[in-house]
Amino acid sequence: MSHQEEGFPRLNGMRVIVLDDDQSICRSLARVLRGLGAEVATAGSLREGQLLVEGAGADVVLADLKLRDGTGLELLPVFQKKNPEGLFYLITGHGSVDSAVQALKHGVRDYLQKPVDPLHLARRLAHDAAGRRPSILKMRLDPYLLFRDPVMAEALADVPRFAALEEPVLIQGETGTGKELVAMAVHKMSPRAAAPFVAVNCGAIPEGMLESELFGHERGAFTGALGVHRGRFEQAAGGTLFLDEVGEMPLPFQVRLLRALEEGRIQRIGAEKPIPMDVRIVAATHRDLREDVEAGLFRRDLYYRLDVLPLRLPPLRERRQDIVLLADHFLKRTFDAMGRHFRPPALARDAQAALEAYPWPGNIRELRNAMTRMAVRIPEEMREVTASFLESFLNREIRREPAGDGIWIPADATLAEAERLLIDHALERTGFNRRAAARLLGIGERTLRRKLNRK
Repeated sequence: MSHQEEGFPRLNGMRVIVLDDDQSICRSLARVLRGLGAEVATAGSLREGQLLVEGAGADVVLADLKLRDGTGLELLPVFQKKNPEGLFYLITGHGSVDSAVQALKHGVRDYLQKPVDPLHLARRLAHDAAGRRPSILKMRLDPYLLFRDPVMAEALADVPRFAALEEPVLIQGETGTGKELVAMAVHKMSPRAAAPFVAVNCGAIPEGMLESELFGHERGAFTGALGVHRGRFEQAAGGTLFLDEVGEMPLPFQVRLLRALEEGRIQRIGAEKPIPMDVRIVAATHRDLREDVEAGLFRRDLYYRLDVLPLRLPPLRERRQDIVLLADHFLKRTFDAMGRHFRPPALARDAQAALEAYPWPGNIRELRNAMTRMAVRIPEEMREVTASFLESFLNREIRREPAGDGIWIPADATLAEAERLLIDHALERTGFNRRAAARLLGIGERTLRRKLNRK
């Protein structure tokens, strides 16, 4: 019986160092932890343990109290300097329990008596890591996402835990909130990280081509099928399939997708036999799928099949502590891409205040585009971006913020732009309730959905 079947928690991506001069203990603990998804390095002496901690680093250290060349406790200050948020445990024999208890005063997380029970160890590591997950989360997600606002940290707090599982993840959030980046983070932190991450925008593929695009087709299956085509499910074999804008998927195809997910196999168009699939599904949508289910626009059974592990990403206006951080990042990234030989100017306080005051209906994507446009226009002699420069350059972006319950539409706005502003304002006033926003605009809910899909 496997550890997973016995109820062992997953430790995916956790970096563990096991330090014990008894190599049989090192091997047995390493075997258990690796089987649960952890990355494990072992050492047989204090010196080897110090080299591992100072070199590769770790999230967790399991150190025997008594070693041939010292004590495991001597490794603690080295580990704390390298990773202040890490977890340090002592492994002790029955005769050294008193010493281990005293060590708790020095920052040791806990002590484990020999022989170490694997199930107890796995549960303890999972529990303690979850208790420190904001710090561990930031460390793990920095390559993929930038944030410091507690609202965003809370929204992403479950990502490491969800990544360790195999069930579908459903990411919901407004357009431009970074759903694909989060999907990639889930993949990179999962046991499938070494396998492909394949993304498909369900709303960008014509209905007649969706089945071929996802499931593939055989040669001669239809006019124009000149060869075998491996669909996205096959391309993602062993990895993660990201179904972006899954709410735009036509109802007839939702039935076929549900069947594939439930049966764990797909069938190419024109093929005689199905193909077993081994993919982890992560789906995303800017729509409220519960509302779509009630309106008959999305199948209830497929919704419950996808909404196993839900994540909701906050809009940028709800994580204002991140606006300047992201703006500065986009400025620097554009300068690097352009190969400009001078450093980008800092954002003055009034410019930062102007950025934070704006509602950013287009979220991170709109901020990125605005900073990219501004970076192109910044002269070399500028040392600081002021609010006057920012507003004169962005004009509509900053100045269209409504005063009170009104809305300001620029005189030179096109009809499509004015319509977009009215829709954004109605959504903001109704707390992004589409049904209420449609009533406020005097149009039907389906009409509003069509207009949102064109945005």
